[in-house]
Amino acid sequence: MTNGAERKALTFRSLAIGILIAVIVNIWGPFSIYRLHSSLITDDYMPLAVVFLFFLIVVALNPALKLMSRKWAFTPSELIIIFIMGLVGASIPTYGLTGHLIATIAAPYYWATPENHWAEYLHKYIPNWIVPSNETGAMAWFFEGLPEGEKIPWSAWFVPLFWWLSFVAVLFFVLFCIIVILRKQWVEKERLIFPLTQVPLQMMEGSDKKSLVPALMRNRLFWIGFAIPVFVIGWMIAHWFNPLFPGIPLSGAGVVIGPASGIVLGRGFPGIVLKLWFPILGLAYLVNLDVLYGVWFFYLLGIIQVGIYTRIGYSLGSADTYCSSHPPLGWQGVGAIIFMVVWSLWMARSHLRDVFRKAFKRDCDIDDSGELLSYRTAVFGLIFGMMYIFAWLYRAGMEPKVLALFVPIALIFYIGIARMVVEGGLVYLRAPQIPQVTTTYALGSSAISPASMTALALSYTVIVEIKAHFVSAAAHAAKFADVVKLKKRSVLLAICIALVVSMFVSIWYTLSLGYKHGAYNYGRFIFRAGATIPFESVVSKMLNPFGPDLKRLTFLGIGGVVMAALTFMRYRFIWWPIHPLGYAVAGTLPISHTAFSIFLAWAIKSIVTRLGGVVLYRKTLPFFFGLMLGHFIAAGIANFVDWGWFFGEGHEISGW
Repeated sequence: MTNGAERKALTFRSLAIGILIAVIVNIWGPFSIYRLHSSLITDDYMPLAVVFLFFLIVVALNPALKLMSRKWAFTPSELIIIFIMGLVGASIPTYGLTGHLIATIAAPYYWATPENHWAEYLHKYIPNWIVPSNETGAMAWFFEGLPEGEKIPWSAWFVPLFWWLSFVAVLFFVLFCIIVILRKQWVEKERLIFPLTQVPLQMMEGSDKKSLVPALMRNRLFWIGFAIPVFVIGWMIAHWFNPLFPGIPLSGAGVVIGPASGIVLGRGFPGIVLKLWFPILGLAYLVNLDVLYGVWFFYLLGIIQVGIYTRIGYSLGSADTYCSSHPPLGWQGVGAIIFMVVWSLWMARSHLRDVFRKAFKRDCDIDDSGELLSYRTAVFGLIFGMMYIFAWLYRAGMEPKVLALFVPIALIFYIGIARMVVEGGLVYLRAPQIPQVTTTYALGSSAISPASMTALALSYTVIVEIKAHFVSAAAHAAKFADVVKLKKRSVLLAICIALVVSMFVSIWYTLSLGYKHGAYNYGRFIFRAGATIPFESVVSKMLNPFGPDLKRLTFLGIGGVVMAALTFMRYRFIWWPIHPLGYAVAGTLPISHTAFSIFLAWAIKSIVTRLGGVVLYRKTLPFFFGLMLGHFIAAGIANFVDWGWFFGEGHEISGW
C-alpha cells in the first residue's frame, strides 16, 4: 500500500461514511457516559467507538459489498479516510473538548455562592462576551433541566460559543501547522514508529484482495487473542444479570490482580497497581523495548521517590486537579517535557531552517509537495494564528507576562504529548501538569492580577488535561496520508469536514441533553466538580497569595537536567536500554494504571525476540491485535447491554 502515485480517497461514499461515524461518535460518546453511566468510549488516543465502528465496516459492511460486486468494496484509501474522520471526530466530545468547554463557561454564575467568593473575586473580571448569562435562568435550566413548557434558550449561548469556537478553530489550526512543519522530521528523519497507525492498517491489510475479510482476521492466533477479553467481559455481563454468579474484578478496562491497593513496598509508599489492561498489552507489544522499559522503570523509581519523601516528611503540598498526584514527580515531568520538546526542535534545526527558507524565500530546491499544507501556509498560519491567540487571551483579561509563559507552556505540552503518543504509542496518557498550574506557581499568584487569574480559570474550557486531543489525531492523519499515499487535499478536506460536523453535533447534543435531563444529573465529574474546579482553584490561590514557588521550580529544573542526562546516554551509547520518554510521565494517573500491562508487554516481547528474533515477533503479533480488538468489540457490545438492560446504572469497562 506504500507504492504508486497518490490515490483518490475522498469519494462520495467515503465522505458520507466518515461523516456518519463522526456524527455517531459525537452522540454515542456523550450518551454513554452522561445517560447510560457506562464506558468512556471516545476518550484517549485510540477511541473504542472509532475502532468498534471501523471493525464493523471491515468485517461486515465491506465483505457484504464484495459479495454483491468486487467493484463495490471500499479501497484501502477510502477506509483510511473513514478512519481519519472518525479519529478526528472522536477528539471533540466529552473530555476531548466540548465537555470541558460547555461545563466551564456555564459554571461561573450558576455555581457562585457567598461562601466560595466567586462574585467578589471573579465576576467583575469576566467579559460579558465570554460566558453565557444566567439572568434569565438559562444556566440553571441547563444544570437542572428545563421547566415544563419552556424552550431551550439557544440565544444565551450564541455569543460566547462564537468567540470560544473562533479561539478553538485558530488553536487547532496552529497545532495543525506545527504538525505539518514537524512531519518530515518525525517521519522521514527520526523515523518515529507511530505504533497506533498499525491498528487500522492491520485491520484492513489485504482488504483489496479477493478474500472477503482482511488477512489479520484469517489468522488463528488473532482469534485466540480476541477470545480472551471477549470471554472475560462476557463473564462479567453474566454477573451483571445474576449477582450470585461469580464476578471478575474489573476496574475501568483492567482486570485487577491482587489487592485493590496494589503491592506496597513499605509504610508510606504508594501501592504498585496490578491491573491487566488487554488493549494496553496489545498496543504496547507494538512499541520499542526501550520505550516500554523506560515507562515501567521510571514508574517504579517514582514510587520509591515518593515513598522516601513520605518517610522523611518532605512535601510540596497537595496536588492540583488534572496534575500528577505527587507534585515532585509532576514538576520533574514538566521539566522533562520542556527539555524533550526543546531538544527535539534543536535536533530538527536543519529541517526547520529549510521550512522557513521555503516559506519566506520560496526556495525551489525544498520540496513540500508531500505535506498537507505548503510550508508557506503552515509558517504564516502559525504566525498569524499565534497573534490571534495572544490577542484573544489578552482581551479576555490575561496580562502580557502571563501570556508570555502560559501560551508557550501550553504549546510545549501539546507538542510533547503528541510526540510521546506517536513515538511511544501510549494510548492512555496525559501531561504531568496543566499549563495554568505551571504558570501560577512559576510567577506566583501574588504577582498575577485578578483579571489574569480569572482568564486562567476560563482557559480550562479548552486548555486543560490533554487526554484525547485533536493534535494527536492530526499527527496520525499526516502519517496515514504518507503511508497510504493519499491525496493531501483529500485528507485536509476530510479533517476539516470531520471537525466542523463533530463540533456542531457535539455542542448541539450536549446542550440539548443538558436542558432535557439536567447536566447535573449526568452524575459525571465533568459537569459537577469539573465545572467548579477552575474557579475554586484560582480563588483559593487569590485568597492565599504566594510568590514564585522556588521548591517546585527546583524540581522542574531537576527534571530538565535528568532528562538531558538520559537523552545524552541514549544518543551517546547504543547499548543504553532506557528510553527517557517514560521519565516525563512516570507520575501521571494513566501510567500508574497501565504500568503493569506495559511491564508484561516488555517482558513478553523481550522473551519472544530473544528466542525467535523478528520472525517470531511478527508471527505473534496477531495474538496481541486480537487482545486489543477483542476488548474493544466486547466492551462496545457491553455498552449496548447497558443501554438495553441497565439504563442509567451502567458499567464502566473501558476508560480510566
